[in-house]
Amino acid sequence: MIALLALAALQPALATPPPANEIVVIAERMSRIKLRLSRKKGVLKSCRVRASSGDPVVDGYACEAIGACMAEGATKRGPLADCATDKVLAFYMDRKRGPEASE
Repeated sequence: MIALLALAALQPALATPPPANEIVVIAERMSRIKLRLSRKKGVLKSCRVRASSGDPVVDGYACEAIGACMAEGATKRGPLADCATDKVLAFYMDRKRGPEASE
């Protein structure tokens, strides 16, 4: 029993899902962003923000998220958008927790 409690205490903060309202806000912002992508053979060559999401944090990470998602095999518009939204949400939540959460 004590071992289970100790194990539960060691679970990282990422195991806690973000609040539903955070998910909605990030998804809404990601739906507003417009990116100009250049890709070759499924690899992202360049990316820039054409229309802002309204949040500089989201804008700043969107291209990095798109590149990571493409490297993982997401190439079609829908799956790529879903993957990027998930990655931006995870990045946003990690940033919001601050550096002490990663220790």
